[in-house]
Amino acid sequence: MPEGPFDTMQKSRTAHWVAALLFLAVSFVPALAGAEPFKCSACHRGLGEGKVAHRPVADGECLKCHKQFSDDHPLDKGSMGFIVQKDKLCLQCHSTLLKSDKPMLHKPVAEGKCYDCHLPHASENKALLKDAVPQLCFRCHPKEQFTGASHGHPPVAKGECLSCHDAHQSGVRSLLKKPGSQLCFSCHDPKLAVGKSVHKPVASGDCASCHAVHGSSYRKILKADLPTTLYRPFSEDAFPLCFTCHKPALVSESVTDKATNFRNGTRNLHAVHVNSPGKGRSCRMCHSPHASQQDRLIYPKAPGFGTWEIPIRFNTTPSGGGCSVGCHRTFRYDRVKAVEN
Repeated sequence: MPEGPFDTMQKSRTAHWVAALLFLAVSFVPALAGAEPFKCSACHRGLGEGKVAHRPVADGECLKCHKQFSDDHPLDKGSMGFIVQKDKLCLQCHSTLLKSDKPMLHKPVAEGKCYDCHLPHASENKALLKDAVPQLCFRCHPKEQFTGASHGHPPVAKGECLSCHDAHQSGVRSLLKKPGSQLCFSCHDPKLAVGKSVHKPVASGDCASCHAVHGSSYRKILKADLPTTLYRPFSEDAFPLCFTCHKPALVSESVTDKATNFRNGTRNLHAVHVNSPGKGRSCRMCHSPHASQQDRLIYPKAPGFGTWEIPIRFNTTPSGGGCSVGCHRTFRYDRVKAVEN
């Protein structure tokens, strides 16, 4: 005869009572337990299985975290709990993970939800992580925002999010390990920012003004295109990265008394170089994007002509300057009184 609901209920109650009696027998009658202390693993099996076990689990010290509230265990789910409120439990041992002088908190940390990232008993990953990085990060952060770029930042391409970010707390926005260019120069040569003249974003440590830190469609993970060609007819669209900050009038106005200091009288010498018929010079022919040993970010030697780097000797005066280049004779200029060259 098939079992009815009453039979099923009776069996469930019987199973619970058997478990309870076994618990009491093992706990209070040493002879039945072979003089061995009661172990939670008698019922809760497999919790410590994994490459990495939580220390209290490995040591069999379940009561480091758990507390029995009544003798109704295991029949009553409310008979067991944590030694403190759950969102403060991990800090009982791992208090050094939070430091009051670092105000930026990873959201799960701020909410006391360590278990969003970590498993409490055992894991196949280091630090008891639920998944290895970056798969763990992609549980919350959309994967498509960090993958698929034709030019990827190497740490991102390798899935090494923790090369730049702290997983718990930081004094810097976005949980970065160091502020601004200090972080970049953990890997990149700091000499890039050293010179007589330094590009303003570089000097202020704001590398992200020009570079997309996770990945880009443009070389050098730039935010917009910076042509590598030495000669390119001028248009605002021809040098989009430069003109995200610089005004096009800098080079588009052939006559000006304010758009640029690089002028002979009112003759705009930027316009002369960039709008030269057949040989409109690109910005990078003369200017370094980071720093230079000469004024105005002018290269001592202009790269891009095969193995020959064109020497440039540039100097300034209070109202002008002069330029001696491997591709033309020396020219001088003065904003107040135009020079005859």
